[in-house]
Amino acid sequence: MKNLYKRTDIFRCVHESHRGFKNSISVYHILKEKSCFPEGCIYFRWKCRQLNKKNSCHRGYSHVGRKCYGCRDFYEEKIHNYPELQISEEEYAAFLKEFEEFEDWLAEKEYKQIEFAGTVRAVKPHFVQKVFPKTSFLSFRGYIVVLDNAFTDREHFEDPLYMLLSQRYYQDLRIGAGARIEGFAHIKADHGRIILYRSRGIEVLSCGGEPAWNDQSIQMARETATEFSEHPEKCVQCEFGALVDVDYQKDHHTSARRKLFCLKGISDYRDCYVRAEYCGLDHEADASPGPTCEQRRKIIVP
Repeated sequence: MKNLYKRTDIFRCVHESHRGFKNSISVYHILKEKSCFPEGCIYFRWKCRQLNKKNSCHRGYSHVGRKCYGCRDFYEEKIHNYPELQISEEEYAAFLKEFEEFEDWLAEKEYKQIEFAGTVRAVKPHFVQKVFPKTSFLSFRGYIVVLDNAFTDREHFEDPLYMLLSQRYYQDLRIGAGARIEGFAHIKADHGRIILYRSRGIEVLSCGGEPAWNDQSIQMARETATEFSEHPEKCVQCEFGALVDVDYQKDHHTSARRKLFCLKGISDYRDCYVRAEYCGLDHEADASPGPTCEQRRKIIVP
């Protein structure tokens, strides 16, 4: 079974908000969230005749906003975008059949308890950012465990599964990358990702590396995390790259989107030093090993 919501080789869209994704957009966004194929979507871009000519605004503004309504130089530009197929019509018809089977599988499993097993690829802090007109803050909600080579009720799942763990549960399990675990959890789809939640009875079958996070490193990540305007795939896969759910609170209305944060505080992904840094740490770990696998695999949390 594959997560067809996350396929990005089916559609392409030139909407300006997709530049950070190099305009290759997930099936979930096009077919489920926006339902914009094949009709497309319409939005309006605010313009100013004076600012377009690099003249100064007679009201003293430097960009176009809501306060510009009614100004003689304010106007709207209507934009109509159409998602484009990146595959042939025949291939798309075959994909839709497979997509229907995937959604039938999800409808049968969603919000129900399943048995699962998988190998931990990474453990990442689960942050949610709330943005208000004059301030913003990150709140810590526990951890997200990324599972590879996973099984759901003995059915092989080829794409990553994401498991939510509370802070206490993670501290009890003490799992790191490479650990093999199994247990029970409920399953659901969340913005295209397949999520395991309300986990219980998790057993550590084989140990991986040392746990990557503790209270001190979480606090540091909250203070130093930086936002990327682009979403490079290597950063998404990195253990310090976190896709954060962002809630915008304004005028008693809430809107949401997902942004990529670097928990190492690197301002530009092209200047990343994480791989080089961890090569050095590996040598230090060899000289001073931590607890053995057998010392950490004994816990079975009810």
